[in-house]
Amino acid sequence: VDSYCYDNILQHIDDKSNELCNDGCPLYASIGDGKKREAEVYLHHKEGYRVPVLIRTIPVKNNKNVVSGVVELFSINKNRISLEEKIIELRNENLKDELTNISNRRHLEEILDNLLKGEIIKKQNIAFCFSDIDDFKDINDNLGHLMGDKVLKMVANTIDNNIRPSDKVFRWGGDEFALILFDIEDDKHLYKVLKRIKLLVNNSYLQVREKKISITMSFGGTIFDENDDKETLFKRADSNMYESKKRGKNVITIS
Repeated sequence: VDSYCYDNILQHIDDKSNELCNDGCPLYASIGDGKKREAEVYLHHKEGYRVPVLIRTIPVKNNKNVVSGVVELFSINKNRISLEEKIIELRNENLKDELTNISNRRHLEEILDNLLKGEIIKKQNIAFCFSDIDDFKDINDNLGHLMGDKVLKMVANTIDNNIRPSDKVFRWGGDEFALILFDIEDDKHLYKVLKRIKLLVNNSYLQVREKKISITMSFGGTIFDENDDKETLFKRADSNMYESKKRGKNVITIS
């Protein structure tokens, strides 16, 4: 009894719903011209849904160089991804710091632009902070840049894993980080939040043989003012952070 592809439950279609068993079958085309082919198709699963599959056809020739058959290989096309998804993926990668895997300065500025021009969120309840690893140059000079990179990752992960879901930490550059904190009532509340982060960083360390590598950080925080732009916000937080350095480091300064 003859049987045909279109009798099979795995009837394959393309992304325009063309039934390839009846017209456009890669196997039939390869039999005709003896060429290898590759095609993205959608097979019918026994439970009813369509599965994206990559088909490869390889003609088999006899000793007279005539096509005597075709081998057809099927593999689930798990790597199929739309152009839109690729663009989103690339954009997200461009907003991440390559070393620490937290958000980068570009992402920070995008978020601030939206917050500062927005009217829905009360800016008086948002805080911005710069923080800087104390004496980071000594770590690079005495222990090497690879250890310096590990310290940066340690700090980034400590902060990122211990802030609220609504808050955000960014790598500004070098050994400097930035924070956007929401639902901050006043300077006293901001100090309490930053002190908790500072203590967690102080108690983080890397074990190198019998030696513990730990660090301290200086913080400069400020609450959004209704008339702030990025420059005034950065300047105020930066000034507060350097005031913390002058006061002996491992200090929080807020204005």
